[in-house]
Amino acid sequence: MTLRLKTTLAALAVTLGAAPLAAEGFPEKPIEVIVPYGAGGLTDAFARAIARAAEEHLPNQQKIVVVNKPGGGATIGLTAAVNEDPDGHTVVFLTASPLVIQPLYGKTQYAVDDFQAITRLYDIPASINVRSDSEIETYDQWIEWVKANPGDFTYGTSGGTGSGGHIATEELAAELGIDIRHIPFEGSAQLTTSLMGGQIMGTNQLPDLHRDGEIRPIVFLTPTKPANEVYDDIPTTAELGLDAQVVFFSGIVGHKDIPADRVAILDSAFEAAMGSPDVQDLFAKYQLTPAYAGPEAFGEIIDNAVARNSKTMKRLGLID
Repeated sequence: MTLRLKTTLAALAVTLGAAPLAAEGFPEKPIEVIVPYGAGGLTDAFARAIARAAEEHLPNQQKIVVVNKPGGGATIGLTAAVNEDPDGHTVVFLTASPLVIQPLYGKTQYAVDDFQAITRLYDIPASINVRSDSEIETYDQWIEWVKANPGDFTYGTSGGTGSGGHIATEELAAELGIDIRHIPFEGSAQLTTSLMGGQIMGTNQLPDLHRDGEIRPIVFLTPTKPANEVYDDIPTTAELGLDAQVVFFSGIVGHKDIPADRVAILDSAFEAAMGSPDVQDLFAKYQLTPAYAGPEAFGEIIDNAVARNSKTMKRLGLID
């Protein structure tokens, strides 16, 4: 059963009175937000800002506590969450990969359907990039170069083989009929250092021109770009009429059995938190655009990502 369908059915059950009074007194204790990454990163910063702001919109004056549980490609945090009581007092603030990619390999202790969508907050733009001093300056020049030099364009991703960046780039390469070579890295710092040092020619990651950086995008694989005019002339795959596309969402999910009316309370608090000055400051700092979606719409986004990733991963021979 898809996340979207489960969310819809749960909401219908509440409407029909199948789960009366489920939210009475909720939350009864502090909400724990698991961040399946280390402290100090982009996701952690947003999680803490959102948590502080959402407290003001929770019933019963309860607190929200952020707990970092990194490791295992972010799967450790999700495993911890799925083993908690489904009472709504534990949720996860995550990015897409540990939910819509890792379970497809069949090696995680959870499945996609073990979770339900609560709130999407924003998407992280990602592009195929080169160094700002590269002879390749535009998408057309890049296409011309890679077709003239099959297999010579090396690109890196921070999540390694089978990561969201790898899958999205290979999907684009297949659609364009080009031959490029993937080099996996563990972490964005190592990836960026290798690009700037000339060990690889390109990357799939968030560019940094809006922060006076030296990573120039050629084409965005995501439907969104950083909210800065420096990227106005850089195309997205959608603008080019291409099918290859990826959504690197960031948002909040919870155990599949959390009652729908408790999900609604959580969603309402997190949505309201997006308007707080601290959260808005983070959006401005990282040039990200808010992209709110509630449980049903977010569930559909997750379902679509799973279907798309599964198809590409099978073509790449990553899964059967």
